[in-house]
Amino acid sequence: MRTSKKQEASPTTLRRMSIVYLLMVLVGVACLIKILYLSIVERAIASGTSEKCVDTTVPGWEDKVTDDTYCFVRENMLRPVRGEIYDDHGRVLVANFTVFEVAFDGKGFAREYADTLRKNPKAFDEIFHKLADDFYYQFKDRFPRYSADYYYNFFTNNIQKKKYATLFPVKEWDEKVWVMGVDTAFIKNRPYLYKCIYKEDLEDSVRRQVVHTHLNYVPANVRINPYGEMAKRTLGVEAPDRQFGLEHVMNDILAGVDGSKKYLELNHAKVPLRERLDPEDGYNIHTTINLEIQHAVHNEMSRKLSELNAEWGCAIVMETKTGEIKAITNLRRAAPDASYYTESMEYALNAKVEPGSTFKLASLLAYLEKTPNDTIGRYPIYNHTFEYPTKSGQIKRYTKVDYKYNSIEVSPIEVFQRSSNVGMASMIFEAYGKRGFPQYMAQLKKMGLLDTVHSQMGDLMPARIRDGSNDFNTYYATCFGAGFNIPIIRTLIYYNAIANGGKMMAPLFVRYVTDMYDTVQRFEPEVLLDSIASPSTVQKARHYLEQVVWGDNGTARRFRDENCMFAGKTGTRDIWDESIGNYRKDINAVSFCGYFPMDRPQYTVIVYIYGVPHHSTVAADAFARIARSIMNSSNYSATRSAEDFPFTPLTRTAPIRKKYFNTLLKGLGYDTVAYETQAPYMRVDAADTNRKVTVTALPANTFQKMPDVRGMMASDAVTELIRAGYKPQIVGKGRVKSQILDEKTHTVKLYLDP
Repeated sequence: MRTSKKQEASPTTLRRMSIVYLLMVLVGVACLIKILYLSIVERAIASGTSEKCVDTTVPGWEDKVTDDTYCFVRENMLRPVRGEIYDDHGRVLVANFTVFEVAFDGKGFAREYADTLRKNPKAFDEIFHKLADDFYYQFKDRFPRYSADYYYNFFTNNIQKKKYATLFPVKEWDEKVWVMGVDTAFIKNRPYLYKCIYKEDLEDSVRRQVVHTHLNYVPANVRINPYGEMAKRTLGVEAPDRQFGLEHVMNDILAGVDGSKKYLELNHAKVPLRERLDPEDGYNIHTTINLEIQHAVHNEMSRKLSELNAEWGCAIVMETKTGEIKAITNLRRAAPDASYYTESMEYALNAKVEPGSTFKLASLLAYLEKTPNDTIGRYPIYNHTFEYPTKSGQIKRYTKVDYKYNSIEVSPIEVFQRSSNVGMASMIFEAYGKRGFPQYMAQLKKMGLLDTVHSQMGDLMPARIRDGSNDFNTYYATCFGAGFNIPIIRTLIYYNAIANGGKMMAPLFVRYVTDMYDTVQRFEPEVLLDSIASPSTVQKARHYLEQVVWGDNGTARRFRDENCMFAGKTGTRDIWDESIGNYRKDINAVSFCGYFPMDRPQYTVIVYIYGVPHHSTVAADAFARIARSIMNSSNYSATRSAEDFPFTPLTRTAPIRKKYFNTLLKGLGYDTVAYETQAPYMRVDAADTNRKVTVTALPANTFQKMPDVRGMMASDAVTELIRAGYKPQIVGKGRVKSQILDEKTHTVKLYLDP
């Protein structure tokens, strides 16, 4: 038997192993010492809290920097997601969108291909010529000034200069030049950027090598309006150089809160620190704007302004009961031939314009408050000579002419129908006295016209009326809306009060605010005045407004429509020209403000058109078209209450489960029924015009072994069939029209009909 002899290591090997072991122990001890040193001695430096570290997030940090400073605490801002803006049905009006800044790293390209470029400076000419041609093809509509040669020179020059340069910067406010994902994908996938190289060791195998162009696509978030120009000015912009609209006034809600992440810059190395503050995303705002109504208003105003070659125009739709702004448009001529209008300026809220004859409603209210019986007085129209006493007691005479006809005297309602300036001033002078301007102004103030209205879009200024206590012309002109300015929306607000039975509502632009999960804030309708005038005055004023459209002499009688009954007032005003220091006679500012339907107002609308050689009938025409569009839309039908529809008595109904029976009757406006029965179902057999019903109880034995569920709602039918041991299958929606039994499978098919 062979025995193995144990082999022993030589002394040299043992000596070498001992040295290696000793070195490892020394390295381990050194590492341990270094770890202890870093964790104890330089812990403050590693955490950025050492006195040797300069915290650049603290003001005045520059003063602490010395030549020996090598440790800095810096901060990266973490941007939150900006909230979006929705209409009153939750459809997005302003959304976040990703676009790209396109830049070329000529320095990086020159470094990567240095050897190739040194051997052949023209090595990549073919690729850059093709790339330039594709850039021109892809972007020629957005950047028409850039030719294919421009792109080629841009690439080659920056390679020569070894320079990083931006080709397309992001302009947040100009969506016409945005570079999007489809553009970057187009460029990245150009076939000439790939070339096939054969492997030397595998004859039939190839691989594709990418020619790295060093084009960088830096993403940026911008705001996009999916519906283009519609309400764009009101929705607004929040940019460093442009701030307006909801984006600006509600920026604190939409913007969210920035987060931050600190890092340590130590000897040019970046080390993340634990300190991190996550950003808080912005909230979403849900506006009162209705997309269908906004679409109707925008399209009609665009059409009308283009037809008239107007300088600008605006329109606002307010919901009568709540003051919610359902549509608002501000359009300005963008093409010399008036073929195109864009949202420009906040005319509806801030334009300083003379209201013209639409202000006669305010004067009418002031007159009616002083004149309980408005059927007696007779007032001149066309022309009249006013006698006005001065402070010294002298009498001055002022002849005023509306039209060069013989003066006649008519009733107040005809003065209003004909929109006579002479007649309206005569009415006010009689009610308040020829020197009663302060009393007249006090009445206007009582109606809220001289107070600032605070709204979600900022302060809405009052009428700026000069003191006419000792000036006949100021007093006279104020009576019919001349010689002073008032924001267009302020006229709408008090017209809406008349449509709303005297209750003046503040305009509401935003209903509520939400986060990702829930509603965080609601905005309720605000009442400015419970009544701007006495109930009798409000009722008479509505009659006057109706006669402007439906009276024999009404200035808007051409646009009366039995299918769209509305009331309102026309307005025409000369335009003041600062360059000549006088009113121009060749162009006007025209308007119409009113409400519809006439008997139960749902919406109040103002149309204002500036710079046209026409009178107010063109504004009345635009108003009528807008009103018809809204009334013809499904949106208007949805806003009508049940009592607006004619009552039709019920006929025999399908069986209704007992526990739901009275609830359904009550919802339909019928008297509930007191019943004492164990029957699971009830049925209405007949109903009369007094909302009384005749009812039959249907006990369980009324049904066959397989229940007859025809006429039932699907949920009830399914319940009964399952209870009876059948398997129901539903086809369609609505009530059960027919049922078919498959005896083999015990399945009942229910065919439904809406």
